[in-house]
Amino acid sequence: MKIVSNIAVGYDNFDLSALNRAGVMATNTPDVLTDTVADTMMGLMLAMARRIPEMDRFVKTGQWTSHLTSQQFGRDVHHKTLGIIGMGRIGSAIAKRAHLGFDMNILYHNRSRNEAVESLYQATYCTLEELCQQADFICLMVPLSAETTKLIGMKEFQQMKKSAIFVNGSRGATVDEEALVEALKQGEILAAGLDVFVKEPVDPEHPLLQMPNVVTLPHIGSATEETRLRMAQYAKENLLAGLFGKKPPALLNEEVYSGK
Repeated sequence: MKIVSNIAVGYDNFDLSALNRAGVMATNTPDVLTDTVADTMMGLMLAMARRIPEMDRFVKTGQWTSHLTSQQFGRDVHHKTLGIIGMGRIGSAIAKRAHLGFDMNILYHNRSRNEAVESLYQATYCTLEELCQQADFICLMVPLSAETTKLIGMKEFQQMKKSAIFVNGSRGATVDEEALVEALKQGEILAAGLDVFVKEPVDPEHPLLQMPNVVTLPHIGSATEETRLRMAQYAKENLLAGLFGKKPPALLNEEVYSGK
């Protein structure tokens, strides 16, 4: 084996240490899915805040028989505070949409400062605790690693506003799912929008699927025809480059590349 080519930006399905020991190149497909995933995350925020899936069922099941009451009202998205955990390419694209499109105030927590988003979108760097306490919407976009496994648990949910809406577009294991269920049941947060789960496909009996204040998607953040085609083409370019002795455009472990 010379190279493995992942059709995704995340590569937690790779054992990089083993690949390095074997001298096998590992590649992924960054950049080409950034805007598509950012669109999905904004869609989840809007769907949750305005209760779009819930109100769709309300109409289709024949419950819309009179004027709406305040019980059916949603929440504004514009001019609210969005906290982004993980300010990489996708996090930055979400900040762009939220700030420039919805006039949202941006808070972010990251391993390091991102001066570009601070300048372009007036984003404020803060601790995870500060972000949880102040944000109206919280979007989790970190890669899965030993450090980020169950990064968000009951402690963090209890720090959030009772009106907070939590969105996860990273990996399911970055959240303590049992704690999320309890936080929603106990009213620690208002709602959640999830594109990822610890186990995928998710168990049809999972309690999160039974909650009206949770929107669930089948890991479709990058799943548009155009983007998936670009990802496959990128993966092919990585693969062919490695097989013919060239440096793949998205090489994850440069230390194994010999240049021969």
